[in-house]
Amino acid sequence: MAVAVASAGEAHAVNSGTEVNLASDGKEYIVSPWTESFLSNGNPICAPMSTQYISQGQTINHYASIGSGVNWLEADLNWGDTSNSLSLTIYTPSGSNLGTFYDNYDGSINGRIHINIYPSQGYIEQGSWRFKVYGESVSGTQRYTLTIYQH
Repeated sequence: MAVAVASAGEAHAVNSGTEVNLASDGKEYIVSPWTESFLSNGNPICAPMSTQYISQGQTINHYASIGSGVNWLEADLNWGDTSNSLSLTIYTPSGSNLGTFYDNYDGSINGRIHINIYPSQGYIEQGSWRFKVYGESVSGTQRYTLTIYQH
């Protein structure tokens, strides 16, 4: 399993390995692919969004308001069509870029980006988190859902 420790200010692709990013609030985050050992029993706070559609080169921003005492976040971007490619870039409320994630982040191409975001210590930063979905390579339009869970 690839694990990335994410920090702010660095705009870069995250596909595997380990990266350290320090958010502007001084908090480090560990981003890892979701696995069966992490059950999705958190509270969905950002839908699942009503069905969204995206086309080649289009960017759609989604926001999730995170309150106090959240231990970790789970982000699930699911479009299911492996012939199209989407990416997911995550920003903390203070504007830190935790990285851009692609379908192969978990080691398989399955039309899904499903990740966990942990603070290295303490709780997830409170405020409005931004999840940017980008149509990397899309033929026509692609339907997708994005669900953000707080645990």
